[in-house]
Amino acid sequence: MRLVSYLAPGDARPRVGSLVDLPQGRCVADLQRAYAATLADDPFAPEIAAVRIPGDMIRFLEGGPLSMAAARAAEAQARTHAVFLHAETAVRLLAPVPRPRKIISVGGNYRAHMEEVLRQKVRVDLPDYPIAFLKMPSAVIGPDEPIVRSRLTEELDYEIEIGLVIGQRCKDVRAEDWRSVVAGLTVVNDVSMRDIILAEQPYGIPFQGKNLDTSCPLGPCIATLDELGDTGNLDVCLRVNGEVRQQDNTRNMVHDFGRIVAYWSRVTLEPGDVITTGTTSGVAGFRKQRPEKLLKPGDVVEAEVQGVGVLRNPVVDEPGVRA
Repeated sequence: MRLVSYLAPGDARPRVGSLVDLPQGRCVADLQRAYAATLADDPFAPEIAAVRIPGDMIRFLEGGPLSMAAARAAEAQARTHAVFLHAETAVRLLAPVPRPRKIISVGGNYRAHMEEVLRQKVRVDLPDYPIAFLKMPSAVIGPDEPIVRSRLTEELDYEIEIGLVIGQRCKDVRAEDWRSVVAGLTVVNDVSMRDIILAEQPYGIPFQGKNLDTSCPLGPCIATLDELGDTGNLDVCLRVNGEVRQQDNTRNMVHDFGRIVAYWSRVTLEPGDVITTGTTSGVAGFRKQRPEKLLKPGDVVEAEVQGVGVLRNPVVDEPGVRA
């Protein structure tokens, strides 16, 4: 399944749905309503469906295997009953986890990116474990929401990453068991303010340079692992205005998903937490060495992960701060 959070016309609160490709086009299945229909003989069908498939993605993930099984039954129902389907263009897709409890962002995990950074004469001392920093939930935006270039930066950059969405509360997970605790993968754009990062770097791990508002586009869905095949051989690609800027494959990661989950589950992980897994080469980089690659208002960024989908966001200026 490809799970989404969305708003249909007239909705005040998000719903959990799934993306369904049909001959008439891509649709979003209303999973709660469709699941209630599978329980038509039960007078409490709507109440049961609201428990099994709540509108909040974190609560849905907390439902574990029972909620996931309900969602699969609901999607099957929706595929044959158009009343439970919305055209994708008729709804607003949100970040699939609109407000993760925590976002752990692994850095230095693609060899090509590390070589690129070193060529730009930026010091990088990496340990033999998947080093990371935190991104704030307040930085998360969804598909088609604008990335806002803050007045505080002149060097706005992009970084495509794969996000692991945690599906159950866990701690000290063995590397070989990582699939048992990950609900699926999503696409993340780790938007970075290079000038702020360089100013922060001498004094510790960058924070504001990775966490200004709108610096964590996430989406368009959570692709469950059964949708993806070999997760050690997934293509990633980022385009700006249609031009390919980044392209790589997960086989070139330094630390695979299992090792990342094993290391970072030293900290208790909870449903809806996101672990991003590093970016590859092709970024604009530091000290305006490739100024033509820096993001500017009017740009459209498309980050794509094989089997997951395309996360698209336009770039705008912070209102009222630039000519």
